[in-house]
Amino acid sequence: MIDNVSAELEAVRVQLDTVRRAVAAEVDSTWTSAWKSPDTVDAKVRARLAGHKEYQALRVRQRELEKGSNP
Repeated sequence: MIDNVSAELEAVRVQLDTVRRAVAAEVDSTWTSAWKSPDTVDAKVRARLAGHKEYQALRVRQRELEKGSNP
């Protein structure tokens, strides 16, 4: 049971990273601004992820799995 939870948790983490990288790549390639810097790109990525339904669903699942694996 613990192995299944650990495997699913790792899969969720990989999916979260994949979504984050995709959003970051899109922001970096499409956003043109004189104020563009690593910090501003990161802020814009975080803002987009806050409204990204798939990302938020994955975060909820990650919290559930982490809560369940820590008795």
